[in-house]
Amino acid sequence: MVRRESWPSALLLALATALLLGACRAPTATTPQPQESEVTTAPSPTASPSPTPTTEPVPAPDAPLLIGAYWYPWFGPGRQHWQEGYIGEPVLGEYDSADLDVIRQQITWASDHDIDLFVASWWGQGSKEDVILSTKLPGAIESTDFQFAILYETPGLLGMEDGHIDLGTDEAQQQLLDDVAYLARTYFSHPNYLRIDGRPVLVFYLTRAFWGDVQATIDAVRATVAEEIGVPAFVIADEVYWHIAVRQRIRPFDGITAYNMHTSVAGIADDFAAKVARKYTSWAAAAEAEGIAFVPNVLPGFDDTGVRPEANHPPIPRSEEGFRRQLTDAIDLAHGPARLVMITSWNEWHEFTSIEPGVSFGTSFLEVVRRVRQETGY
Repeated sequence: MVRRESWPSALLLALATALLLGACRAPTATTPQPQESEVTTAPSPTASPSPTPTTEPVPAPDAPLLIGAYWYPWFGPGRQHWQEGYIGEPVLGEYDSADLDVIRQQITWASDHDIDLFVASWWGQGSKEDVILSTKLPGAIESTDFQFAILYETPGLLGMEDGHIDLGTDEAQQQLLDDVAYLARTYFSHPNYLRIDGRPVLVFYLTRAFWGDVQATIDAVRATVAEEIGVPAFVIADEVYWHIAVRQRIRPFDGITAYNMHTSVAGIADDFAAKVARKYTSWAAAAEAEGIAFVPNVLPGFDDTGVRPEANHPPIPRSEEGFRRQLTDAIDLAHGPARLVMITSWNEWHEFTSIEPGVSFGTSFLEVVRRVRQETGY
């Protein structure tokens, strides 16, 4: 995920390190996140051994399956955001995300290929993304059953320093709860907003970098939403990565997910789908033991050389077969009151994780989604 142009360079470096190098420090000394040997990254200096959850597959329940994709309404006229660099070429060209015809076409493509919802990147009250979501999206999904939810861009909104997001400051707490109250008033009562067990879903990006009292913070988020609309939020956290799943760490959330399992380690692309499946199995078991949802994520590939070539991050070549394997495994492992699988991404062209139609690959990745759903009966 690419940061906005206005981010300071120190924040950009910290987030890139945390997300792509897997070097987030443990949120507290009591919740270490040691690294696993299969994909070796720099261990936290405070890491200590933790019990490894069972790696037996988690049985797939009979809950309905939903497949969503992360959607970025951040492109604008004058090459806004496009100028940061990207790989590939959208069929729609360098479009404006505020164009209602573009949004309608994206939703039509998604719906026609059995994608149920977009989880929209949200960058704050009054941001370009907020304006598009509040004024354009409702008209595009009117009279459809296509759903949406919010991805709260935590590092950009709350700040990030030295690879962690400090929840203990008054400023961060006030910002978070003000934002959540606004989201509840603006979006959560929309008839097409995604709900699980009657509760609006709110996805938080990069929660594995949280420091402070995570339980109290998430409780306050739920309470704030309940005060606004009468029911608490269903909070899904971006906790899943290559470190060992620690049950105490994931306990505050209603569900856990991964935004992107790429990491800057040589050989990450070798049999990527199998590596991810093995890691997801242990996270799914930990989630089941805590009684929370496991929301696996899949991606068609990864290549950020168009936006940050100097980083020299190893790419994961795009592969329809690899994408199919990931999606099939994810459907098997997803569990919770709603079986949700997320795709990174619909249109994050900067990191070339996009599955919306491209000139070089057409609708091939969308066709994979439709075929897998037909083959699995979901």
